[in-house]
Amino acid sequence: MGLLQLTQIQHRVEATTFPLVDMTDKASHRPDDVRINQLSRALAAFALAKRGGFSWEGATASLTDGDGDNGIDAVAVTSDGRRLLIVQSKWAQDGRGSLALDDMIKFREGISDLVQLRWHRFNEKLAARKQELEEALLNPLIRIEVIVAHTGTSSCSPDVRLRMDEFITETLNDNSAEDVGSFHYLGQAELHQLLLDDHQKPRIDLSVDLADWGQFQGEPSAYYGQVSASQIADWHEHHGTNLFGKNVRVVLHDSEVNESLVSTLESEPEAFWYYNNGITILCQGIAKSPAYGVDRRVGSFSFSGVDIVNGAQTVGAISRAARQGIDVSRARVTVRFISLEGSGDDFAYEVTRKTNTQNRITGRDFLALDSHQARLKDEFLLEGLTYVYKRGESDPEDSVGCSVTEATVALACASKDVNLSTQSKREISRLWDAGERGAYAKLFNPQVTYLRIWRSVGVLRRVEEFLAQEQAKLDGRPRGIAIHSNRLLLHLVFRQLPTNKIDDPRFDWGTATIELDSLAASTLTTLIDQAEAHYPGYPASLFKNASKCASLGNEVLSTSR
Repeated sequence: MGLLQLTQIQHRVEATTFPLVDMTDKASHRPDDVRINQLSRALAAFALAKRGGFSWEGATASLTDGDGDNGIDAVAVTSDGRRLLIVQSKWAQDGRGSLALDDMIKFREGISDLVQLRWHRFNEKLAARKQELEEALLNPLIRIEVIVAHTGTSSCSPDVRLRMDEFITETLNDNSAEDVGSFHYLGQAELHQLLLDDHQKPRIDLSVDLADWGQFQGEPSAYYGQVSASQIADWHEHHGTNLFGKNVRVVLHDSEVNESLVSTLESEPEAFWYYNNGITILCQGIAKSPAYGVDRRVGSFSFSGVDIVNGAQTVGAISRAARQGIDVSRARVTVRFISLEGSGDDFAYEVTRKTNTQNRITGRDFLALDSHQARLKDEFLLEGLTYVYKRGESDPEDSVGCSVTEATVALACASKDVNLSTQSKREISRLWDAGERGAYAKLFNPQVTYLRIWRSVGVLRRVEEFLAQEQAKLDGRPRGIAIHSNRLLLHLVFRQLPTNKIDDPRFDWGTATIELDSLAASTLTTLIDQAEAHYPGYPASLFKNASKCASLGNEVLSTSR
C-alpha cells in the first residue's frame, strides 16, 4: 500500500461523499486546511456508508465533526435499528501513520459520554439527534461498532488497540461474554479493500442433481457424480465467464479440442462421458438436501461460492452446442465438487495448477494463478479500466485497457535491462518464465502498479504509431531497420524519459511525454545511422541479438546526448 492506493481512495471519496460535506463552519479557515478537513469528514461518511449500508447522502447527513464533537466524527443507526456505528476519521495526506494515542483517548471519552447519554458534552450536530440516538442506545438488542478510518499505511499500534479493546470490554460489554461493542480499524489497506469490494464478481451458488454420486472420505470434503450437460449449459447461460474465476483461462473458442467436443455432443452424446475428462469445481460450502435420502443413484446438492477450475472448455463446448440447437440433454459429464472449508492456504492454487491438462498449458495460462495479476486487474478496475490476463479473454479497446501481452512488452522495454526488451522481440513467452532465474519476477512483482503499466503501455502505443508512419516513408535497409528495431527503439525512448517518476500518481506524466514523437524521431534517425555504419547484415537477426542491441543502444544514447 502507498501513494497510489491513497490516490485511488481519494478519487473514490471525492466522487461520492466529498461534494456532499457541509463545510460552512470552516469558512474562515485556510483553503488547504479546509480541503484536508473536508476529506477527513468525507472519509468518515464513506466508511459509514460502506460498513452500514447507508446511501452517500444518508452517511454524510450523519457527520458530527466540528468544534465540540467530543472526538466523534460521525454516528448513525442502521435501518433495522440493530447496529449503532460510531466513527472517527483521519485523512493523512502523505499516506503515513496510524491513529495517535491522544486521538484514541479523546474518541474513547466521547464514546463513554455518548453511551451514558451526556448530551451536554456534544456539539449541536450530535445533540440535535438526541431522540434518535437515545432510542438506539436504550434498545437492549443494539450492537455498537466503533470504527476508526485512517488513510495511513501503518496498522493500528498494539498499545492503541489494547487500550481500545479494554475500554470496549469494560464500558460497552461490561466485562461480560456478550459482545455488545466491537472495534474496527480501517487503515489504508482496509479502505482500499472497500473500493475493490465494489468490483468483485458475484458469488455463484448452484443447486445440482448428481447422478451416481459418491463422497471422498477425507479432508477437504468432496463429492462427485454425473451431471446432465443440459444443467451445465444452464450454468453458463446464467453466469457466463464468472464461473471461471480461478481457472487459468476462459473458453478458448478456436481450440481444436473444443471443436471435437461439440462434434461428439452432436453425433455421439451418449459417449460424451467416456471421451471427456470432466469438470473440477472448488466451492466454499456443500450441503446435501434430504431429497432422495441415501439413494446413491441421485442426490440433490447445494454448492455455494463455486469456481470451475478445470473444465472451462467442456462447459464452453456444451454451451456452444446448446446455442447451436444441438440436444445436449442425453450427454452426461463427470463433475467433482471440492470444498475449501478447512483447506490450507495453497490448496486451491495447487488443485487449479495440477488439474489443467486437457488443452496444452502455456506460460501465459499460469499467469492466471499469479496473485500479482489479480491485484493489477483490481487496480485497473478501480480506475474504470480493463486488464486481461487469462487466455481466451478478449482484449479491450485501447482507450479502456490493455492485455498482459501488451503490458509485458511495455514493461520489458521500460526496463534498463536491454536483455528483456530483446527477449520481447525474440520470444515473449520466455518473459513469463516463473523460475528463480526467470524474467517474470523482474517485470511483475509487488512494486509494479497499474499506473506503471498503463503509462508504459501508453508510450508503447505512441511509439508504435509513430513507427507505422515512418516505416511507410523509408525504403531499403533503413526501412528494414525501422521495422525490426521496434523493441530496441522503444527501450531507448524509455531510457530518455523520467521513468523514476512513472509510479508517482502526482507526477505530470503527460507533460513529461509531450515531445515523445520528436524524441522517437531523433532516436530512430540516430539508430538507423549507427546501424548502417557499424552493423551490416540482416536487420531481423541484429535486433534479436542481445549483446549487439546493448552495444548499438549505448552508441545511440551517447550520440543522442
